[in-house]
Amino acid sequence: MMFRMSTMIPARKVWAGGLAGVAAAVIASLLRQYADVDVSADLIGYIIAGIVPSVAYLVPPSARDAIVKADEVARQVGKAPLEP
Repeated sequence: MMFRMSTMIPARKVWAGGLAGVAAAVIASLLRQYADVDVSADLIGYIIAGIVPSVAYLVPPSARDAIVKADEVARQVGKAPLEP
């Protein structure tokens, strides 16, 4: 079975996780460049790998995402065979 996204617009959780990763990378590089804080690249990678899924998990789904999910469920129920 092929997976198809219901829309081409990413969910709010995906946007939040991605932006958190970019923000963490920018902050780490600014600390290394301007504040002379020696942060290794491995540590930056570990921090980003921890921040991105944590933020994506904590951000609640938007109302639009809930409506899309409810629509998918309703369509699946509509396809179910009728019981005698």
